[in-house]
Amino acid sequence: MSERDRRASDYEEAPFEVGASLSQLARLALRRDRARGRRAASYLIKHIKRAALALVVGGVSGCLGACFLCAMHYSSAFFLSNERASSFGLTPRALFLLPFVGLAIVYAYRRSGLSVDAGTDQVIESLGTEASRPSLWLVPLIFISSVATQFFGGSAGREGAALQLGGGVGEFFGRRLHFHSSDLKIAVICGMSGGFGAVFGSPLAAAIFALEIGCVGVIYYPGFLPALISSTLGAWITRSFGFTALTSGLVATHQVSVWGSFQALFLGLLCGVACIFFCSTIRGVGRSFRRRFPNDYYRAFFGGLCVVVATILLGSARYNGTGATLIYAALSGDSGGYDFILKTLMTALTLGAGFKGGEIVPALAVGSTFGCVVSPYLGLDPCLGASFGMIALFCGSTNCPLAALALGIELFGSEHALLFAIVCGASYITSGRFGLYRSQRILFSKFTDDLDDQRLRATLRRDLETLERDLDE
Repeated sequence: MSERDRRASDYEEAPFEVGASLSQLARLALRRDRARGRRAASYLIKHIKRAALALVVGGVSGCLGACFLCAMHYSSAFFLSNERASSFGLTPRALFLLPFVGLAIVYAYRRSGLSVDAGTDQVIESLGTEASRPSLWLVPLIFISSVATQFFGGSAGREGAALQLGGGVGEFFGRRLHFHSSDLKIAVICGMSGGFGAVFGSPLAAAIFALEIGCVGVIYYPGFLPALISSTLGAWITRSFGFTALTSGLVATHQVSVWGSFQALFLGLLCGVACIFFCSTIRGVGRSFRRRFPNDYYRAFFGGLCVVVATILLGSARYNGTGATLIYAALSGDSGGYDFILKTLMTALTLGAGFKGGEIVPALAVGSTFGCVVSPYLGLDPCLGASFGMIALFCGSTNCPLAALALGIELFGSEHALLFAIVCGASYITSGRFGLYRSQRILFSKFTDDLDDQRLRATLRRDLETLERDLDE
């Protein structure tokens, strides 16, 4: 605390002396009012600065998100429009160049001084420590490599690029404006929420997701308003370019009742098991590739070949791309019994080889197809079960229940909000310690209020000391 603030605090808390003259009382009251005014002005300036930062970061992230969505749209259209007949079915011609695209991605990352594994985990790590900050080179690299992965038939999503684009933008402006640790963290949060909101068109879920993703069990509430401003602006910019949310509206309705709540609970528990399968497969295939192919070039080329061979054997490009077509089919009640398994394996091969993209849209595709297949056995409408599965897989794989609930309400409306909450709670508990991001810290246990890992006590103590120091300053 500075000397002037300390004197101001003394003036504010100084009691009136017994027998003091009227002039002394007036001077003390004036000093107290001035101290309170300076403190209020300091708080107001800080909030204005954070709001301005959120507007700038959200605007830039929204523009990048609109350009990214446009590029992804044309890449997907190009890939599906270049199919040729083979003995196994229709196979897009561009798919055969995927292994060489993997080599180019590895070369670009190495030339920029970044690890091939640098991605969303690096952005999440930056929320907890200043030692790991996303590089500005991450913005153009993730943009180009994600579009290239989609262009040539890799099975990956788009939100990973959105989080990295926004995180890099937030880090850049935070550094240029010389923000200290807490404001720099909010800058990264604003970038993540702006990018996520721009790509998904769901600002409330984007803001909550950016606050929840860093540490399971802790929400960084000081960044809520800046994150909400940034995500709202990002979503508005992409909508003004003609892009809408991933999906919206539900044809099927379900009366909220005791039995309906139990049906949602059972489906959420099953989705938690499916989430364990999805996350363990994604991370397990990646570890296996890294262990068998320590050289990044060999890993990218071999992984690309695996995706090509798998697509030819399946005789369809149904499981390539982001998985949006699977989501729309499942929400219409049309889903194959093995869709969620095949999409999981195809995504694991793509991301494990080092190709770029994201895991959340594939997780939504896996959840929707799984829910569509399982829900009839529980007496639920397949369309409604697909929506429950989407939200449950998003919740369990990211460990963000509030963001998943907000996403369900924004995509499908508030009519099923209670059932969405039940599904999210069941999936969150069942998924345990599994998750998509290895840098995500699970601070508190999902079953008790105790610290889940004793090694995190020192981290919590250091964070509290940093917070106290920032408040003093």
